[in-house]
Amino acid sequence: MNFRLNYCFLSFLLMFNVFAEKKADFVENTIKTKEVIFGQTGTLSGHLGLYGNLIKNAINACFNRINESGGVNGYKLRLESLDDHGDPVLAKKNIISLLRDNKIDMFLGCTGTRSVLGVLPMIKSKKIAMLFPWAGHSSLRDPSLSNIVNGLGDLQPQLEMIAENVVKQRKLKKIAIFHADDDFSVDAANSFETILQSYGVQPTSKASYNRMTVDVVTSAEKLLVADPKVVVCISTSMPAVKLIEQFFKRGHYATEFVGVDSTLFVGDILKDKGAHFSFSSCVPDPRLDQSAVATQYRQDIDKYYPNDSYNILSFSYYISALIIVEAIKNIKGDITKEAVLGQIEALKVFDIGGFTINFDATTRHAFGMSISIING
Repeated sequence: MNFRLNYCFLSFLLMFNVFAEKKADFVENTIKTKEVIFGQTGTLSGHLGLYGNLIKNAINACFNRINESGGVNGYKLRLESLDDHGDPVLAKKNIISLLRDNKIDMFLGCTGTRSVLGVLPMIKSKKIAMLFPWAGHSSLRDPSLSNIVNGLGDLQPQLEMIAENVVKQRKLKKIAIFHADDDFSVDAANSFETILQSYGVQPTSKASYNRMTVDVVTSAEKLLVADPKVVVCISTSMPAVKLIEQFFKRGHYATEFVGVDSTLFVGDILKDKGAHFSFSSCVPDPRLDQSAVATQYRQDIDKYYPNDSYNILSFSYYISALIIVEAIKNIKGDITKEAVLGQIEALKVFDIGGFTINFDATTRHAFGMSISIING
């Protein structure tokens, strides 16, 4: 009887010790895997899905490397991404769901101007922080909008550089404007027209296309009548490609084309067609740049997303993720949206691997301070 009691007691002690060890391991692992989670809603499918996935992958490439090296101040970084198919209504539902169900109140790399404008009341009421959205409406640059940090989405400096490049450097005056029909692109086209007028140049023609299609035939016909020497494209890549193909079809091989940063793939698509194409960028060409951050970017893309090409959109969001990392490094205490925003605002002429970051309180913009024109 005593033997049985002793045996049961020893068995109980053994089971208790195993349970205690497992509980200790669980607690220890939980502490070790503290996470800072950022939400993202974006176009991850359809004909614009390439852009959203490049943004997502670049952020994750940065986070993966940081996490594998131990994280930041004991925290691992994670991006929780949802596809909104470019639908602002679904984008808002995604953000509300992530906030309500997952307690995520910091959003990074969200795509689509209309989608970001759809949650502007949530940004204004400080329910969420919107970090580096791929959006560029002027209302998002309101200095009183304390819960947003803008990045590469600001087109104004790009348009100014394109005008200088075309008018002053190339000495071209017959300039046409091709743009999408959404409010953001229409505003940008009007702004570019104003910039040209400051040089004493009036556009020879302006034409828009339905942003939900790549049918640009009518737009091309309108522009061809004006016979421009250069067409400035405020669009994504495929509409610009289709436009150039229409020009070539009519024998206009000498026309030059310049685009904003969202036309970054035109040169690659038409590389064997002899198109004269270049585009503006708020980062150097990551294929060629030898800075430390560009080198690290190429290594991380090769390691984590070997099927992705090096490009300015991906590189820009890799840098955006590094800005987030730098902000978290400097936080003492809990990682909150207020703390992250405060540390980003404190970045003044700050170097990240050879790329200089500056926060501009007048536009809520935290990114580089120069624009490049890259030959496609």
